[in-house]
Amino acid sequence: MSYTKPYHSPRNRRLSSELYTHANWVYFITIQAYRSRSPFRLVALNRHMVDILRNEQASLHCQVFTYCLMPDHLHFLVSPCEDGASVLTFTDQYKGKTTNESWRFGWQGKLWQPRYYDHVVRDHEDLALIAQYILENPVRKGLVKYAEDWPWSGQMNPLPT
Repeated sequence: MSYTKPYHSPRNRRLSSELYTHANWVYFITIQAYRSRSPFRLVALNRHMVDILRNEQASLHCQVFTYCLMPDHLHFLVSPCEDGASVLTFTDQYKGKTTNESWRFGWQGKLWQPRYYDHVVRDHEDLALIAQYILENPVRKGLVKYAEDWPWSGQMNPLPT
């Protein structure tokens, strides 16, 4: 099985904020834990982080497709449900809420790096391959033998066609 990236990964230059508000466009987001620490090793905290990702979709008018919470970062594919809803706002709100909630689980200080990686999935890129790449992250890191064995990843919504 090939583990090459199924997308072009240019240097991360933030695009115009309007580009993150188009309904039905899909964005690949990666958020790194603060100073590359590994806060996501507690079952209760991880469950809560995934629940927040799931629950914030409706209030922020975005839809998460594929996600994978690793010990030190989070990948997810997301799209605004309507024009004007922002993937950037969704991600920033998620980071803030999860940071506050992590303190209830004993985490101290910052949870996430200030910046994060974002990639607009383009028409010529295969969305299913990017989703598979995200789901196979724990396998590439040697955490599990099979992607389906990782409890902190999956599909929240079907991928758009």
